[in-house]
Amino acid sequence: MHILNRTLAIIGCLIVAQQASAMTKNLEGTSPRIGQRGTTVDVTIVGVSIGDPREIIFYKPGIRAVNVRTADEPPKRRGLMHGGRIEEAVVCQFEIAEDCPLGEHPFRLLTATELTCIGTFHVSPFPIIDEEETEHHSNDTLETAKSITPNVSVLGLQAGGRRPDVDIYRVPTKAGQHVSVELDSARIADVHYGDAEFDLALRILDEKGKELGSNDDNLLHVQDPILSIIAPREGFVFVEVTRSAYKPSTTTYCLHVGNNRRPILAFPPGGPVGTKQDVVLLGDPAGSYNHSVQVPETEGLFDHYDGGPSPIKLSASDFPNLIEDATADVTEVPQLPIAINGMIDARNDRDQYRFTVKKGEPLHIRLFSATLGSPMDTKIVIRPIGDDGTLGKIELEADDATLEERGTFGTKYRARGGQTSVLDPSVLWKPAADGEYQLEVSDPSGNDGELGVYRIEIQPPQTIVQTMLASATFDWTESMRVSGFAIPRGNRWTVNVSLPKGQWNAFDGPFEFIAHGLPQGVRMVSPPLNAGAGKWPVQLIAEADAPLTGASFTLEARPIDSDATIDTRCQQNVPFINHSGGDAWRAVRVDQYMMGVTDPAPFSLVVESPKVSLVQSGELNIDVEIVRHDGFDGPVLLETGYVHPTISSSPPVIIPSGSNSGTLTLAAKGRPPLGKSPLVVIASTINDSIKPYLGPGHIRVSSDILELDVSAPFVQLTADVQSVRRGETKPFIWKVKHQSEFEGEATVQLQGLPKGVSVVDPQPTLTKDSKELVFQLQATDEALLGKVGGLRCQLSVPVAGQTIVQGAGQASLRIDPKL
Repeated sequence: MHILNRTLAIIGCLIVAQQASAMTKNLEGTSPRIGQRGTTVDVTIVGVSIGDPREIIFYKPGIRAVNVRTADEPPKRRGLMHGGRIEEAVVCQFEIAEDCPLGEHPFRLLTATELTCIGTFHVSPFPIIDEEETEHHSNDTLETAKSITPNVSVLGLQAGGRRPDVDIYRVPTKAGQHVSVELDSARIADVHYGDAEFDLALRILDEKGKELGSNDDNLLHVQDPILSIIAPREGFVFVEVTRSAYKPSTTTYCLHVGNNRRPILAFPPGGPVGTKQDVVLLGDPAGSYNHSVQVPETEGLFDHYDGGPSPIKLSASDFPNLIEDATADVTEVPQLPIAINGMIDARNDRDQYRFTVKKGEPLHIRLFSATLGSPMDTKIVIRPIGDDGTLGKIELEADDATLEERGTFGTKYRARGGQTSVLDPSVLWKPAADGEYQLEVSDPSGNDGELGVYRIEIQPPQTIVQTMLASATFDWTESMRVSGFAIPRGNRWTVNVSLPKGQWNAFDGPFEFIAHGLPQGVRMVSPPLNAGAGKWPVQLIAEADAPLTGASFTLEARPIDSDATIDTRCQQNVPFINHSGGDAWRAVRVDQYMMGVTDPAPFSLVVESPKVSLVQSGELNIDVEIVRHDGFDGPVLLETGYVHPTISSSPPVIIPSGSNSGTLTLAAKGRPPLGKSPLVVIASTINDSIKPYLGPGHIRVSSDILELDVSAPFVQLTADVQSVRRGETKPFIWKVKHQSEFEGEATVQLQGLPKGVSVVDPQPTLTKDSKELVFQLQATDEALLGKVGGLRCQLSVPVAGQTIVQGAGQASLRIDPKL
């Protein structure tokens, strides 16, 4: 009963906090945000446009949502910033399996018309209890501390108000026993805008109030503290939760208190894929200890749990480990590729490694240290070794890295505080010569010691196609319009997948996308593409009888007419806590995409591929028809969903009630490449209370992926600098060079004339046989004397029943005085 009451209280606090600081998202609050393994938890989700819920789909196995339904009583409607609101609630039960993976579980809610933005739920190994603070400041002292037993997770609130809240918990201990405490605050926050209210701190005190340990920030959980001590005697210790910097707002947290060991790092911090790796776990207050870790079958970072609620991080590679020879000045590297594992365990310690390379053969060198939780800010230096053993000039020096260099794309992190990996260098290096080189590792920050662990993975650059869904639009809000695969049954939807460039080899041949994991009745369409594309349309089509369900899926880049092997990676970084006017400093990262089949849309799009080309420097109209279903007569918003980046589109067009057609205009101002490229038109219903770029509250459909042909301009026009005197009428002549034939007669307008200068009728026309264009210019006494640039012609060319507009030419005119 207490947890149910607490759930309702937390939802109320979320609504109050977000009234002043949230963006419009489908999911504005999930409560509770955590549950114990092997239990069933009643969950309430509040937000907007989440009526008629159908299914909750998790990205990872271990949790099943049942009895998903609309709440009997909706929450009190509250307004949010930027036109958002909370007005609906969904209730369900999360059945958490006994072997459910611990930690964060992202999910999305599928409704009759929506696939919502991402939400998260956490899984703990411990029972969940409530802080049960019935009155403000009722557990702020040692005397009034709440008594808890170890191995428990406490849901609590840091209350707002003029006086800072302090929550203290009384924990029984035995001499020599671990007291390991972890706090989740930023990681279980729902609010869109966040600041110091989530920066909580921990202290452990003895019975007299003496501090036994404290933690505020750390490289494992950034702003969420971790602390572990060994109890000095039998009796009690007191765990204190408070804010690092006071801010008068209400913050939800979960405090894990256990008797488990709490290592921070492993050494070596990784191993070859699919192996059992013997490691030493470091950072526990009782000292290091031996352990065995199962390395997964796929390369990359992975989590390992050892009895606590959160993991340590390690790295898996496709090549063997090398351990630093601590007894030698230089460790010999017998082969490449290799994973070097070492420790900077004393101030001014510098570890050296010697290896042999070939001139010009690139190597990808990635260091992992802060990424894994080490306090170091490492640096690497590479020098050639001469025939006499002396070191040459520095050929490579690297310290920090960008998010893109570390393989993270999409969301930017404020002051890089949300991603510790940027403290670790990652470089592509081409040796200048054959022979031996020395790699030196150091820590200029001086944060070495027991946790001064690093790992350097050296290998030739891999051939990778990285796909990424855009996860943020206005003010770092996740926009389901640009990244959500909600496909109306019997219809289609298209999302643009980005192809970011990282530190790897791009596959330069044509390839196609293959989707894995789509449910029955759903298929994917995407044109073949080359690696040079920056983004590409991916369309999902739901058949008329497709099941109304959702699924996570991945994309594979498969070569066309080639046996080459491509490693395809999927990634989406979803901003969770952001700073108004700044970047995101808390995000959720997933390596799969999610789709859902919704009820049929009330309209469909009919758009044909243009029968004529869009000429460079020209314009082209795209006619769009909508087919209305089941009496739907609402307005529909039209816009382009995909067009080549060098082609611009007219602003969105509204097809009003009572009409079924509209026109979008494309303009090739930026000299797009010649040839064929995809074109997609999308349309959505209009919801006046929610901005369309965010997505919630709108039903969206797509055209087929059309084919747009870009051709050379019909003509090129050139003109020498010409002059006209005030009071004079004089011809202005353009030379015509034909590039694409056309039939009929084109009209021409001369643009950019200054005040006082005009064209005397009749206007010239242009045919396929014209050699020049002649405008008769007349200058009055109002014409300003001097040279004027920017004269340009606009051609209107009739082609296949359309009028193609093309700009051409750049010229100057000099205006002289009367004779």
